[in-house]
Amino acid sequence: MAGHYEIHPRIGVARLGNSPDEFYLAPERIGGLPIHCDASGNTIDSDGKPSPVRQFKDSIGRIKRQAAKFQVFARDAEGSRAVSLDDDDIEKIVWTVHIANKKPVWYTFSELQGNLEFGAANSYANQHVPVNNPDVIGDKARQRLIIDPGPRHIEHPGDRVAFSRYNIPDDYPCGSFPPLNAGGEQIDSLGELRLDDAGNLIALSGFGQVTGTGDITSFRGAAGYWDDIADGYVLATVHLTSGETVEAEAGWLLIGSPKYAPELVNITTLHDTAYDVAIRHMNADPAIYRENCDSAGAFPSHAGYTPLAGYDPEYEVDYETQVKPIIERMQGYRWVADIPYLNDFANPGFDLRDASSGNAEHRWRYFGYFRVPVLPLDYAEWIDKVPNGPNQLFSNDGIPLMPLNSGDNSVTNQGPIYKFETLSPTQYFFLHQWAAGKFRTGAAKPRDLAERLDEAHTGNCVGAPFSPGIETTWIVRNAPIYRAPLQLKLAHHQNGDAHLQAYYREHGLSPTADEAEGQGCEPGDLTKRMAIPWQADFHECTVQTPNITNPSINQFADGTGIQVPPTFYVYWWPPQSPMHVVTGDIEPDAQVLDAVVSRIDDQTVIAAGQRVPYQRGIDSTAAIIANWSRLGFIVNQGPEGFPYFVERERNHAALAQGVIQRASAT
Repeated sequence: MAGHYEIHPRIGVARLGNSPDEFYLAPERIGGLPIHCDASGNTIDSDGKPSPVRQFKDSIGRIKRQAAKFQVFARDAEGSRAVSLDDDDIEKIVWTVHIANKKPVWYTFSELQGNLEFGAANSYANQHVPVNNPDVIGDKARQRLIIDPGPRHIEHPGDRVAFSRYNIPDDYPCGSFPPLNAGGEQIDSLGELRLDDAGNLIALSGFGQVTGTGDITSFRGAAGYWDDIADGYVLATVHLTSGETVEAEAGWLLIGSPKYAPELVNITTLHDTAYDVAIRHMNADPAIYRENCDSAGAFPSHAGYTPLAGYDPEYEVDYETQVKPIIERMQGYRWVADIPYLNDFANPGFDLRDASSGNAEHRWRYFGYFRVPVLPLDYAEWIDKVPNGPNQLFSNDGIPLMPLNSGDNSVTNQGPIYKFETLSPTQYFFLHQWAAGKFRTGAAKPRDLAERLDEAHTGNCVGAPFSPGIETTWIVRNAPIYRAPLQLKLAHHQNGDAHLQAYYREHGLSPTADEAEGQGCEPGDLTKRMAIPWQADFHECTVQTPNITNPSINQFADGTGIQVPPTFYVYWWPPQSPMHVVTGDIEPDAQVLDAVVSRIDDQTVIAAGQRVPYQRGIDSTAAIIANWSRLGFIVNQGPEGFPYFVERERNHAALAQGVIQRASAT
């Protein structure tokens, strides 16, 4: 009899690049390097282990794409195992993928307005949020604004199938691409599929192209543009040699921008965020959280607010996997942002692994420097009452609270305001248990490959703050979009894969459906709230200076965007969008050209080892659209135990030429 099959990673992450041929596989651990592969996606090993990638551009300076590798796993009471075409009982695996870009038809990104976690009153309609391209009227006309190549199938190792405007399936009448005369670079494809020798799916992104016209005056981008960011479902039908066929539980492909600092990790990752939803809303681990858990009096109350209600006060956390990463990630920010305080905070001068009562005072004091999460449904009542909450910068003894990131809305005075970031509630709980001495040290329990892949792909993405984010935004905090822990719910999938595909052939993708209402996700839904084009947000959202005394004000209310002093300098996502980096180029010509671009203190060279702005020489969204592939990658060139992250592979000549051309034009 056929067994139970699943696709992992549940959410696989591919990334844009403009190299037409070269690519690598996504890392298989959080903070890991990507993996070398051949043209079909087969892993290239070194000394019996996957060979890590250390060069992120091809021979002429184009960024290699990151491919997401999806595998089918058979699961039974004993656990899971990866299956392949080498197995005696597997005849073939037929993969189906449908991705799309819905950005041009969705609502203009308006921080937290539209997020139904805050209740129905905060819906897009009730908040009067405008749509992108409002001059295009009618569902059919607006549907044509979606980049929708339709579904693609692949089943033979070595095959390649593109999501191209030139091979839209004949039986998919709703396929659409941007007009060929839209301006900018023509978008002909959202990516492609390949199959490795074992029958695993290799999903590749598009090439980072942007088309359209119009003034971009905000990190949100502007109507009239398209980019080739995309997302959508991944299906697999397993054909057994017995003649049976089985549909595997679906996965999801998420395509994001390049990760320019691949080994550095955000304090809260996308995995942390999705895991928090699973813990609090999906009964993923009753040993950690259950709604009927009697925790009265077990956790601290903050002026009457208890954010940890429902968590089990007796749960013993694992220091290595549940606490240490939070602290180590803060320390890693020093390589991509000027925050020396974070490095010192991550090394507090006492033994973090000491669970003794004699060390309790140190642990509790340390925990007290982390902001208290205030959940969306509690926002209206508690946001301004909770000491050390999301809108408070300094602790009572004068040091900034943690994390030292901007919050989800430190930008406008409209809708819910979260000026500064907090840990996810579950991360905050783990840290509380550590402070209480309820933790263990030593080697963690081994986990199976499927679980490790789920964690690795989403663990290398931004999980907070979300304004809008990098790969996706706050929609991933909405429990109704999930079918199971870390697995998205597919819209129109009630009767299986065939019904799902038949529905889209007849109706196409919806330009208006909101997956947060519970009907499931369509292709394009995870990325439709992101900046359009993505470079607009990447360029502007590096630092923010919110007001630090008035919790209800971020900036002047006249729409100028001018900050109201006193303000404080906080960062967004340094591991994804670096702000300040250490130069690593030791070539004389490169150092001279870098000085031409950087124009720092009239220097004639930029010396290796100097601290410099990452986006030096790029002064507008137009400039980042033209030069995103010329930026450098931040890589660790030091041995284990002695990290030294420096900027490599920056295309100094092309950037300098662009600066000279702009200067001559003015």
